[in-house]
Amino acid sequence: MSYWNYRVIRKHHKESDTNTYQIHEVYYKEDGVIEGWTESAVEPLGETPDELREDIRFFMKAFQKPILEEQVKDEKPILVADDNSQQINEGHYFELMDRASVAVDYIYQFLGCHPLMRRESRLHGLYQQAEKALAELYQEAGRLEYEHTEKISLSVRGSDS
Repeated sequence: MSYWNYRVIRKHHKESDTNTYQIHEVYYKEDGVIEGWTESAVEPLGETPDELREDIRFFMKAFQKPILEEQVKDEKPILVADDNSQQINEGHYFELMDRASVAVDYIYQFLGCHPLMRRESRLHGLYQQAEKALAELYQEAGRLEYEHTEKISLSVRGSDS
């Protein structure tokens, strides 16, 4: 069964040497290969405020995927994932650790302390899984930050010799 989702598409404009970013609907074959996309960007839409909010949430999910770049191959437009659209800098490692820590605190305050968590064991179990996953995310970000810092320290020490 084919499917679609919202994706951010970057278009390069040769005449002005600028890029624009917009959200489009992208359509996929059953095997996940892109088979088409909307020519024009799309806007959030809903018949009720709740539907509009949900559509905006799906728009936001587009930012969790690689940005797609419109290119021409064999005189046909294609979309190519741009995995280098955001460079990683040294602050990103600590920033992710900080955000994971804030997320753990947030779910504790707003979910973990909720009265239903004490009463419903299934809900409490799911909450604990989410909290554990965020704690593991924090630890993994810390490990990556440590490895990155060590690599930089070793290259600085190596260039001092």
